[in-house]
Amino acid sequence: MDKSYVTLTVCPICRQETGDLLLDMQLEDRFDRHTMTLEPCQACREKYLTHGVLLIAHKTNRIVVITDDAFARMFDMDLPPKKIAFCEEGVMDLILTPPQEPEEAS
Repeated sequence: MDKSYVTLTVCPICRQETGDLLLDMQLEDRFDRHTMTLEPCQACREKYLTHGVLLIAHKTNRIVVITDDAFARMFDMDLPPKKIAFCEEGVMDLILTPPQEPEEAS
């Protein structure tokens, strides 16, 4: 699809359209049809961010929601504003990699 100077925003969690439009003020064709925003839709905010924090790996837009308690244990800091935080890819890899079973001694 061709680029446009207008795009529809989508929720970073459910990927549904939020109903908002973004406009490139120079009217340059920069956008695809949909653009993920950093702000979750109201339904996802209520479902996931009531007791969790949205982490976004900025370069790849990979996301994960972890509980408030897990965030506090992992990062030893206050909850971020709006309960949305950015992280490096390595942090995302650590969070999303399942724990390994210990190998049995022979």
